[in-house]
Amino acid sequence: MTTLGEIAAAAGARLQGCDAATIIVGVAPLQSAGPGQISFLTHPRYRSYLATTQATAVILSSEDAKACPAPALVAANPHVAYARAAALFEPAVESRRGIHPTAWVSPTASVATDAWIGPHCAVEAGAVIESGVIVGPGCVIGEQAVIGAGSRLVARVTVCHRARLGRRVLAHPGAVIGGDGFGLALDHGGRWLKVPQLGGVAVGDDVEIGANTTIDRGALEDTVIEEGVKLDNQIQVAHNVRIGAHSALAGCVGIAGSARIGRHCMVGGGVGIAGHLEIADGAQITGMSLVAQSITKPGAYSSGLTVEPNRLWNKISARLRRLDELFRRLTVLERKINRNSAWQSLIRDDKDQGGTMNESMDIQGILEYLPHRYPFLLIDRVLAIELGRSLIGLKNVSFNEPFFLGHFPQRPIMPGVLILEALAQATGILAFKSEKEKPDHRSMYYLVGVDNARFKRPVEPGDQLILEVRLDRIKRGIGKFLCEAKVDGQLVASADLMCAKRDIDL
Repeated sequence: MTTLGEIAAAAGARLQGCDAATIIVGVAPLQSAGPGQISFLTHPRYRSYLATTQATAVILSSEDAKACPAPALVAANPHVAYARAAALFEPAVESRRGIHPTAWVSPTASVATDAWIGPHCAVEAGAVIESGVIVGPGCVIGEQAVIGAGSRLVARVTVCHRARLGRRVLAHPGAVIGGDGFGLALDHGGRWLKVPQLGGVAVGDDVEIGANTTIDRGALEDTVIEEGVKLDNQIQVAHNVRIGAHSALAGCVGIAGSARIGRHCMVGGGVGIAGHLEIADGAQITGMSLVAQSITKPGAYSSGLTVEPNRLWNKISARLRRLDELFRRLTVLERKINRNSAWQSLIRDDKDQGGTMNESMDIQGILEYLPHRYPFLLIDRVLAIELGRSLIGLKNVSFNEPFFLGHFPQRPIMPGVLILEALAQATGILAFKSEKEKPDHRSMYYLVGVDNARFKRPVEPGDQLILEVRLDRIKRGIGKFLCEAKVDGQLVASADLMCAKRDIDL
């Protein structure tokens, strides 16, 4: 039982609409607090409870205080203020001193006169228990271990030989400090040999160690937990790890040997940290992440996947199995794009060497040689021409093509006849360019025959169709062209096309 004035002083908060003499008997959440209790608001998720709370007073920020119907304790950091206020209502640990009759203490151990050694404890030879220490029931203090002044081992805590705890350390039930590290060597016969763990554990002042957390002793040097570190329950700290001052680690974190964690770090629950790496001061690692390489800069880091509905997760899992295949396909596509973008330099190189390659043609150049217009223009760019011999062009297949509206609308596929038309248009450009003339109102090249047409796979929206045409021969005024269409380097269609130049009757 205490007054609001005393709470405000302890929490470093400012009273708003409060009588400093009001008696408070306890703390409770916003949604369940009643008269005589103080509550707090530290997370926006619970702001909706503020309007209806029955608490006598609420600890909150100045911003939230504007909408608070109850008396308030306004603090710059409501979470810190609540922690200090709640400490006023924490039951005091019974003050005891001496050694319980069921405890065993070695004659060579040093125990301060105002320390307490509880029931069924064991204090081994050379151990040092400093002033004000409370050793709860069932604890074991190993040889030459040191427990700093004001520390408390709640129950069943084991502090192994030569481990050193600083002042005001709090160790919860089941903690093991200084057990052997996992040091093993494999001999030629395939048998594991234990590597002696000759180091110790050094724990700084004001450290808290959660229930069933284990801190292994070093192999040669000490495992070090610096001052102010807070370790949650069931954490594994392997040999030769060093955790910097004022870092906080949540439950079930696993730290492999010789890792170095900086100062003021925050590590979420279930995080795994590989051995022999370093984590920079101020790093924040979210829960269930795997740290497999050093973190050199402060900031927030995450890995892993969040929970999803089962049906969606099954789809994601199936796609993850295809990730390597998709990566390989993407690599091939990137190489092809890079090759296409490098055509200009290749063409220039060919010209420098006396070849017959011409420069590529953009859409404006194509419109000068083909009479076709939207939606029948089916070639977007000419990548290269070897006059009188071959041409390479491309067609970007877009979902906006009008033929997709009616051709297999449930699964849009480019009609095969239009692939042949695109190849035919490429042959027309090659023919006119080779003759060094442009189409006019007096003459035109016409498609007059198609042989050996083959279609290997569908062409879909998003594909880039590469059109390759090569003049095979000219006989009786009819040119025969060997044509192939490819996507991602794979053949999708091929045909032998014949075209002829005809005069136009006016």
